[in-house]
Amino acid sequence: MAVAFIAVAATSLSLAGCSSDDGSGKKTADTPTAGTAVRVTADATAAEPSDAGRGSAHLTYSGGDSGEFTIKSVGCTVVEGKLTAITAPDVNDAKASTPPAFTAGITSDGAMATLVTPGKKTYVHIAASGITSRKTGGTWVATVAGMKLGPTDGAGDSITVDGTITCGKVAGS
Repeated sequence: MAVAFIAVAATSLSLAGCSSDDGSGKKTADTPTAGTAVRVTADATAAEPSDAGRGSAHLTYSGGDSGEFTIKSVGCTVVEGKLTAITAPDVNDAKASTPPAFTAGITSDGAMATLVTPGKKTYVHIAASGITSRKTGGTWVATVAGMKLGPTDGAGDSITVDGTITCGKVAGS
């Protein structure tokens, strides 16, 4: 239960948003500007510029259901230098449609993760393993590998999720 509360709290932080400027309206040396974000590939090398710093998630799943999808906006939360929440699509992206969707509140005990397939089937786990993250060149990248999620309706088998998530909008530090 504590893990679920922490994950929900972390996800709530992600939804609240945060600004990294000093409030003066002036740009600082580390204030991102439009077009400066880069898309990071699975091997963490810089590639083409991302879609205005929106981030992206490409996930595949297999088992009780199978498929893959790409989401073109990702919101993340960082607390004390650690990635603690992922929301794809970013909740502030008016252009995004759901499903599909992926969210995770990440703690040292695992991730409270939810995946909604394009067919609107929902899978969840309150303490899933299989997600790691790193910051490369100022961009947060999460790797999902072998994450097991179960169906919320109790019908069908669990799925295994794999993929790469590149954070676009990041709240916290």
